[in-house]
Amino acid sequence: MAATDPTTTKNKRSVSETGHNKNVANFGTAYQILEEMGPLYQPSNPNLFLDKLNPVKTVLEGAITEMNTDQPIYKNFVAEREVTIAPLGKLMTRALNSALSTTISAKDKQNLTSMAKKIRGGERIKPLDPAKAPENAISTSQMSYDSRIANLDAFISQLESHPEYSPNEEDIKIAALRQYHQTLKAQSSKVNASGNRLITARKNRNEALYFGSPNVMELMEDVKSYLKSIGEPAKPYYKALVKLQFRYINETKK
Repeated sequence: MAATDPTTTKNKRSVSETGHNKNVANFGTAYQILEEMGPLYQPSNPNLFLDKLNPVKTVLEGAITEMNTDQPIYKNFVAEREVTIAPLGKLMTRALNSALSTTISAKDKQNLTSMAKKIRGGERIKPLDPAKAPENAISTSQMSYDSRIANLDAFISQLESHPEYSPNEEDIKIAALRQYHQTLKAQSSKVNASGNRLITARKNRNEALYFGSPNVMELMEDVKSYLKSIGEPAKPYYKALVKLQFRYINETKK
């Protein structure tokens, strides 16, 4: 069923949180209008009953509240992890060079070099916003961080297996590297948990608004059709309802 904007389709999603939030707010207003109609509102379609629309409103309001609450928490966790992980590359270079300066076997030095390269990685990972970015991109970003942190753990274990590795520099000693790894692991876990909450909230919101069966966009079209069928008694309510715009926002438009 078409939405208010017939040029769009229900498979197009939005990067505009303002657009999503407007749709949610308008649905709440539409629900109030229908409540005001009292006994005049008696649709035959059970999907349009107020006791069916109210749970949808509750889900949407809950999802928006969760996103608004958790998004700043997520961003703070991301910022903390970015500060902590920033020195990782240089730290690995120093620890590796310290190991290379010892009597560790050539084969083990080669393994350590390969592991350090994986930890340093290539380009800097760009943190993504789970409330906007595609889920597959978010998952890839999370795994990239988690992979580097897991490789750091393996690198430290490899160093620890060689008693020859005994640097005098405090920050590349085994104990310091272990503490650094634990801090990164804890911070990344917080980022992932808060990010996953945002993904779930966004999924719940989008399912109710656009992708469920039925969804708000379809329901509002059916409600408008029903109010028109009542005729003159429902005209004021219909006029108020059609002023509320419900739009599918095209996610492909960056």
